[in-house]
Amino acid sequence: MRHVIGAGRALSIGLGLLLASHAAGAADARMGLEGVPRYDNIIVIEMENRQFGQIIDARPATSPHMTRLAHEYNVATRYYGITHVSQPNYVALMSGDQQGLVDDDPWYCQADGTPLPRETAVVAGEPDPMPMEDRCGGHAAKGPYADHHFRVPNFFAQLDRAGISWAMFSQSMYVDPKTGRPAPEMPQYPTRTQNPDLYSLYVAKHNPSVNFDDIRESADFYRHNRTDTAFFRQAAAGTLPRFSYVIPDLCHDDHGPRGTLQHAPQCRGKGSGPSPLLTSGDDYVQTLVDAVRASPLWHSRRNVAIVITFDEDDYGSAGIQGCCGYHPADPNQGRVGPINQGGGLIPTIVITNHGVRGVRDDTPYNHYALLRTMEDSFGIGTYLGHAADHVAVQPADGAFRQTPVLPMVPMFRIAPSR
Repeated sequence: MRHVIGAGRALSIGLGLLLASHAAGAADARMGLEGVPRYDNIIVIEMENRQFGQIIDARPATSPHMTRLAHEYNVATRYYGITHVSQPNYVALMSGDQQGLVDDDPWYCQADGTPLPRETAVVAGEPDPMPMEDRCGGHAAKGPYADHHFRVPNFFAQLDRAGISWAMFSQSMYVDPKTGRPAPEMPQYPTRTQNPDLYSLYVAKHNPSVNFDDIRESADFYRHNRTDTAFFRQAAAGTLPRFSYVIPDLCHDDHGPRGTLQHAPQCRGKGSGPSPLLTSGDDYVQTLVDAVRASPLWHSRRNVAIVITFDEDDYGSAGIQGCCGYHPADPNQGRVGPINQGGGLIPTIVITNHGVRGVRDDTPYNHYALLRTMEDSFGIGTYLGHAADHVAVQPADGAFRQTPVLPMVPMFRIAPSR
């Protein structure tokens, strides 16, 4: 049975929950804040560059697994990216703001277009040992350019302070075969220099842990960055951290390979049907979901949630749609460049082991809403950046009405039998 949550009703419910958050938390030991249940484990799987209709119920079918999951579990029908391009969306999800980023340049790029000196490009307490070959090319483009590394409040730091375990799980990230040490700070792996016929499966622009100075410089940085092999192993053992952030590589994230990369064994022959790229990503998502649903965690009394989302749409006609703590772009302004302009309507699915099912939630959400929801679920009462924008804003010129950032309560509710 499908349960449709209308936007107006959800907004009023959400605003009421804001007022009752602390009372609700006190009344139920399993409750987080704002009516969001307390989850023991949250797994976020972030895909790339697709509009809602390209994935969910697409005709012809491109992503049958995600479509089935959306109908079996819960789906947000008005969930938006923050902006274009990729990197600022990942940063926004983890900090409540895109921090001035409008491009995908490496984390070591400075506002003047030069890379950090190696002695100050600190990774896990030491100067970055990896090649810093990628240029800060976005500086030459028209428009603003900012530091790509920043010392700002972020979700990883919130989790650390709360004693909540977390890890990035990045498919195809380089790991030194001799030491076992990963290299999440590498802008891309393999690099074009390392292998001109196979490069850029892993890209650091999709790993926001590298952008935050306090996280990247920490001695625990490498421990927090793991491969998808570790994800599958830990899922099977029931030892996943409380927050797992899973980043597929370019063969499996719906972004797609370029040039001769299509001949790589990791990519070749994957997928089927009219859109092999999308079915390849869909198959990988299903593999990740199956690993969690087979985990001892899923079959315990612990509350476990899997969130499948995308960074942004693919620059289609809906490319400047957004909501919730954002400012619409001038219609004459190009899609790439404006700050916080909205990143288009994207698929977002919430799968829980003990939660409600069949919810089709029409409330406007975006990455800030997901961040707020996770903060609530983990009992973190301080909201980062635009995740705190829970009051609708009407500018003096009446140009638009900014919808509030609300927690995604309807899709995270625990089923009554619990």
